[in-house]
Formats: sequence, structure tokens, C-alpha cells
Amino acid sequence: MLMQNTTGFVLVKGSQVLGEPRIKNAAANVLRETWLIYKHTKLQKKIDHSRVRKHQRKFLQAIHQLRSVKMEQRKLSDQANTLVDLSKMQSVMYELMSELNDRSEDLERQMLSLETRVEQLTAGFSALPAHLSATLSAQHTTLLHLLRERDYRGGGGWGGGGAGGGGTALVPVAQLAPAHALTPSPTLAPEPQQPPEGTIEGSTSPNTSTSSC
Repeated sequence: MLMQNTTGFVLVKGSQVLGEPRIKNAAANVLRETWLIYKHTKLQKKIDHSRVRKHQRKFLQAIHQLRSVKMEQRKLSDQANTLVDLSKMQSVMYELMSELNDRSEDLERQMLSLETRVEQLTAGFSALPAHLSATLSAQHTTLLHLLRERDYRGGGGWGGGGAGGGGTALVPVAQLAPAHALTPSPTLAPEPQQPPEGTIEGSTSPNTSTSSC
């Protein structure tokens, strides 16, 4: 980048250095022909028209040469400026390309890490059913073991008490009756009791006897 800027600067300076002598020469020719025209028209007693026209043609040629030299120098300076702009643009493009390369490398690293994590998640999900089944089977086995121990302890206690009381094994009530039978029934209001028919007749007979008396 520095070399390109230096090259553009050298081209600009070279165009200026090469153009300045030509511009000076063309300007000197214009001034010389102007002086000669003035000399042959104002300072001479007898005007030589052929020589005057000759210097006028040279004067016009010098003016045209001066304009062409200035135009060439302007074109050279424009080209040099264009080269400088191109070098700057190239440097900017180089920076952009380097930044894009860095970002692409970062994106590639992130994609690789993401792919690794996805693979880990996939492996974990594939191993999850086996792990769940093993955990559930272990819990089921532990629960069965605990239930067997509890049943064994409960059966042994009731069996010992029956043997001491006469040899009959007593079964716990919880094993005989279901759970809903052990729950107390809701209290209901007592129904009014109807007296028996004999009592009704006995109660009415004294009245009849008193009435007869």
C-alpha cells in the first residue's frame, strides 16, 4: 500500500517536472512572437507585411502549442490522480478482504463448535432412553425390595403374637378389609322408631275400659 502511494506521488511529480519545461518553452515562444509582431509593426518605419504575417502565424502556433502542452499536463495530472485513487481503493479493498477473511474464519470456528455441540446433544438424546429405562428399573427394584421387607416384617410380628396366644395366626385387619371399609361412614340422623302394634293396642285398651266404666 505504501509502495502504491509512493508510485502515484512519483507519477504526479514526474508529470509536473516533465510538463513545466515544455510550458515554459511554449510561453517563451508566445512572448517572442508577440515581441516580433510589435517590433515589425510599431518600431519599423516601413512595415513588412509578409514578415508580420509570418510572425503572426508563429504566434498562433506558439499559442496552440502552449494550450496543447497545458492540456497534456492536465491529462497527465488527472491520470496520476486516478492512479493514486486506484491505489487508495485497492488498499481499502485489501482491508475489506482481510476483514471478510477474518469474519469467515470466526464464522467457521463458530459453526464447528455448534456442530460439535449438536453432536453431543444428539448423543445425549440417543442415550437418554437407555438411561431412563435403567433408572426406572433400578427404582422399581428398590421399591419391590422395600415392599417385601415391609410385608416380611409385618407378617412376622403378627405370626409371633398368634403363637403366644394359642397357636392361631392373627391376620391384620388392614389385610382383611379393604381400605374403603376401614374409613368411618358419615354420621346419619337416627330414624324415628315405630312402636310395635301390640303396644299401640295395649295403650288404647285402658281408654276403652274407662269409657265403658
